[in-house]
This record gives sequence, structure tokens and C-alpha cells, in this order.
Amino acid sequence: MPIKVEVRDGNVGRSMMQLKRTLIREGLFKEIKKRKFHCKPSLAKRLKREAAAKQRNKDLKREIRAALK
Repeated sequence: MPIKVEVRDGNVGRSMMQLKRTLIREGLFKEIKKRKFHCKPSLAKRLKREAAAKQRNKDLKREIRAALK
């Protein structure tokens, strides 16, 4: 699907920021990073598991800080 961004009043910088926001929202940057290098399925599973554990720890730390306040 094509992504269109209007350039208003010759303001290219603002249009570039809008394009970047749109691409981030669509998940295009994540997809490009994911496809940049091939990794074996076992490595992908391990990385996904480690990222999930890191996120759980971060959430738990936030809950503990909120409970102590």
C-alpha cells in the first residue's frame, strides 16, 4: 500500500517528520531491522524469550515502585 505525504507551503522538513511517524506507526522500521540479518529459529526464540523476561522485570519494578509510594 502506498504511503502519501503532502508537502504544504514548501515545508519539506515537516513532511519528512510526518512520513517518519507514519512509517513507525505502520511498523516498517521494525520489519526492516528484522529482515536485515537472518537468524536461526532457535536464536530468534531465545531472543524473544529474553526480551519478554526483560519486559516482565521492567513491569514488575514499576509495580513495586508504585506500591512503595
